[in-house]
Amino acid sequence: MIWLRHVRITLRHLGLLVTLLCLQGCSNLFYQPMKPHYVNPAQFKFTYGDVFFTSKDGTRLHGWFIPAKNGKSKGTIVQFHGNAQNLSTHFLSLLWLVPEGYNLFVFDYRGYGKSKGEANQKGIYEDALAAMEKGWELHSQKGQGPYVIYGQSLGGIISLRALADFKNQNKVGLIVQDSTFDSYKDIAFDRLNSKWFLLPFSPLAYILVSDAYASDEVFDKITVPTLVVVGQKDDVIPQKFGKRIYKNLHVKQKWLWKAKEGRHIDVYHYPGSTFRRKFLSLLDQISQN
Repeated sequence: MIWLRHVRITLRHLGLLVTLLCLQGCSNLFYQPMKPHYVNPAQFKFTYGDVFFTSKDGTRLHGWFIPAKNGKSKGTIVQFHGNAQNLSTHFLSLLWLVPEGYNLFVFDYRGYGKSKGEANQKGIYEDALAAMEKGWELHSQKGQGPYVIYGQSLGGIISLRALADFKNQNKVGLIVQDSTFDSYKDIAFDRLNSKWFLLPFSPLAYILVSDAYASDEVFDKITVPTLVVVGQKDDVIPQKFGKRIYKNLHVKQKWLWKAKEGRHIDVYHYPGSTFRRKFLSLLDQISQN
């Protein structure tokens, strides 16, 4: 029937249109910010302070500084969170480090939480550099021991790319790449390729998605000891991406942790995990170097 054929064509065109819109609007594909804060450290009996700072283009950014709970810092962790919500949900994944003696500085990219602006690759790259500089300033004032950059999911590719241009890269004791990827094009292709109804459109990822601020472009500029963490049951970011980061980095010290029962960014939290103790031991090792 002519009308049925017309419906099929319309649906096919609609699917293509939706896919093109998603790919062309990188902010829709990779960034899912939320403005409201859900919880804060005080609700868990942790002291914290608001930190406001500016990105290179003047965009006002917001973060929280949570000082080591025992009063004497062993180091400072700067958390680069994932693509959704804001710092008020993500800080919980690393809050366990504060009672262990580490300061935690978590911030929001532009468009997230109390940070101004609208999320985009170039702007967030500049936010990442500003956060590293602010974190270093806070660490110099209130901390001792290693200065650690911790990237989770989308925060991994953002932090590794920015680290290549961070003027104090030689003072970073460790960068962590947890459940992350190194190419926006490749992860878009992989995700489209994983759904049968989007499979025909997957090659468009290499045409419409930008890798201008991908971390795989700067592996040769990274000199910092690097820990790569993959969850072998991660159904959000396949572990092959983390393994590729580990393989292609040319740093003198690097570690690959494969969490057999790990899913997405839960290496320290799934039942029976021993990775908290393992990470604390690594931080002790780094602090002695």
